[in-house]
Amino acid sequence: MTDINLVLTAPVKQRFRCQLHPDQIGVLLAPSGAGKTSLFQAIGGLSSAEGWIKVGDGHIDQIKLRPHQRQIAYVTQAPLLFSHLTINKLIALVAAQQRYPADIHWAIAPLKLQDKLECYAHHLSGGQKQRVALLLAMIKGAPLLLLDEALTGQDQATKQACIGVIKEHLMRHQGSALIACHQIEDAIALGDVALLQCDDNQEKYWQSIPIAQGIHQYQQQLIETNSCKEPSQSLVNANEFLSVLHATPLSHHRSLGLTEYRVAGQTCFTALAPTLACEQAVSLVLKANRVGLSRTLQPETSFVNQWQVIILGQRSVGWDGEQGILLDVALVDTCGETKNDNADRLSVWITRLSYNQLQPNIEEYWYLIGKADALSVNAN
Repeated sequence: MTDINLVLTAPVKQRFRCQLHPDQIGVLLAPSGAGKTSLFQAIGGLSSAEGWIKVGDGHIDQIKLRPHQRQIAYVTQAPLLFSHLTINKLIALVAAQQRYPADIHWAIAPLKLQDKLECYAHHLSGGQKQRVALLLAMIKGAPLLLLDEALTGQDQATKQACIGVIKEHLMRHQGSALIACHQIEDAIALGDVALLQCDDNQEKYWQSIPIAQGIHQYQQQLIETNSCKEPSQSLVNANEFLSVLHATPLSHHRSLGLTEYRVAGQTCFTALAPTLACEQAVSLVLKANRVGLSRTLQPETSFVNQWQVIILGQRSVGWDGEQGILLDVALVDTCGETKNDNADRLSVWITRLSYNQLQPNIEEYWYLIGKADALSVNAN
């Protein structure tokens, strides 16, 4: 178990309270300048803070220890590697400093570093250096792993490999991790728990909530933050808004190339995902601009996903230079009811023209219409 309760006074005054079980990953969701790196430095022992840090089975308060004594491994945004040593020698050097070094050789190939072991650090790309830094941090075998933008600079395939290595490492060592990342897709793929920064006008504090609700609330925070800005200055773009749905696979329709799921009592489809086991818990990810809105079901259509929803809110948000409306909707279960939390809420973007033609109102029931490829599957 990881249990952290810290108060930082500088450079950003903030209060951080977090508990993570073994194998759990907490993702910090906050914009640049919110103090995520300062928080990681305090947890890692590179700056001061008040409170406690307890990790693993030990009862030693890590905050009383020096950085190298803490059972915490930290991968910074820009890792500094000794340029006069090969990667093999760096691995040997770090392993020699540990009383019980963890075996990391299984991770070298998945991280695509097997042909870089005799290279010097200054010959590596930024993404390769980041993966080497992850490998070196894992040698400590610490029950808490801090990753500050550790997936930055990786292509999609390499990023997926890194995610797999991180999760395997935590499972092997019964560890947990705290991760800061700007890409919502990365947060969804990695996170079990979202740590959302809130403001009570006195100080900033972090709230721990399930990842789907955290993603939804964070994106709503972005809208609030940008609502006072001119459209040309807005940082919010509908294409960046993602919704996470908890789903269970029901069956694979191989002849149609589709996999069927149950979500909040309704069914939906993605492109065929034959490796998923029926009743396995998965997450489905939907981009806000990939579905349409209809007052009625469409009996004859090429669209395979039709969900009944209730509209909860609406705001003006642009996408690709075009202004439109971002609708906040909730899936309706088979009894015609919605949940009180954000677990099955979606952000849906329609053009201003469509909005004027359809004229959807809050608390009205509508149908979302979309194709199977509008949803991607995250089985992690």
